Amino acid sequence: MGGGSNGSATKAAQEESWRQNNIDQAVNQINGIYNGAARKAEIDDFLAATRSFYSKELERQKGVADRSLRFAMARNGLTGGSASIDANRTLGENYQSGILSADRLAQQAAADLRTADDTSRMNLISQASTGMGLTSGAQQAAQAMQANLESGRGAMKADALGDVFGGLANIYTNSKNMADERRGSRAYGLIYQPGFGAGAGGR
Repeated sequence: MGGGSNGSATKAAQEESWRQNNIDQAVNQINGIYNGAARKAEIDDFLAATRSFYSKELERQKGVADRSLRFAMARNGLTGGSASIDANRTLGENYQSGILSADRLAQQAAADLRTADDTSRMNLISQASTGMGLTSGAQQAAQAMQANLESGRGAMKADALGDVFGGLANIYTNSKNMADERRGSRAYGLIYQPGFGAGAGGR
């Protein structure tokens, strides 16, 4: 009787050791996939692509702002004057702020991808620890990482950058209003002096 009990206990211990060994291998495999150089390269590529995406949107907005500003200054004969200098300084400051915003959005997107990876990894490890998914851990990890990557790509929105040069809107509006006033003044034979407020006027 004693021999039978010892044999059963030994068998149970061996089976538990085998089960735990399989779990450890599955967990190590999952961690290896998520921590691997291939995934790091994918995240680096994603970061670069996201930064490029927002940078292109910034350049598009800057192109529109440049053209609008040149037109606004020329329309009122202010090109090269203090108003033009001040407006271009504001445009430059907005652009630098936009560069920082584009990079911040890209860095946040990469951080969100890493967070999604950590969440899916912990879910898979939890399954592996209960003995589930021991044979498909690698496949599930690959699928989860791909899904996370696609989700990150889908989350990129041009409007997330906002209207970087929105602060120049009042200059464009003032330019149009002043042009309208000038036309009205000329219609009544009045003298019109262009300007955009304090410090404005050609030099």
